[in-house]
Amino acid sequence: MRLHWCICIVVALLSLTACKPDPLEKALRGELAPNENNLIIVEYCQNCHIHRALNPSEHLASIRTLYDRVPYTVTTQCRACHLVSEDTWNMKHRKTIFPADVARNRYTAHERRFLKDNPELAKGSK
Repeated sequence: MRLHWCICIVVALLSLTACKPDPLEKALRGELAPNENNLIIVEYCQNCHIHRALNPSEHLASIRTLYDRVPYTVTTQCRACHLVSEDTWNMKHRKTIFPADVARNRYTAHERRFLKDNPELAKGSK
């Protein structure tokens, strides 16, 4: 009988942890404070061997100069260029918006949404 209760408790605890929302997804969607969003996104990037030595402030300063318009030229948020989207089957896809894509106007809808969520950036300039 005691083993049965232990198994039930373990299963209940595992089911609760399985439903925990992904903090990276919340950060990429902008559901947290901007500083917290950046911290979570940078930690995720630094888990990869390619980006292990990523310095977020240097990255932001050097990358902003590659873009030709707001919000990319004035933002301090990682999620301006890094986002997550869902397809028809609810599969999640993480994307990086590169300067060449911005120049070709491939993410104008994202830009409008981002500026709507961050109106202070719309006043910024190059």
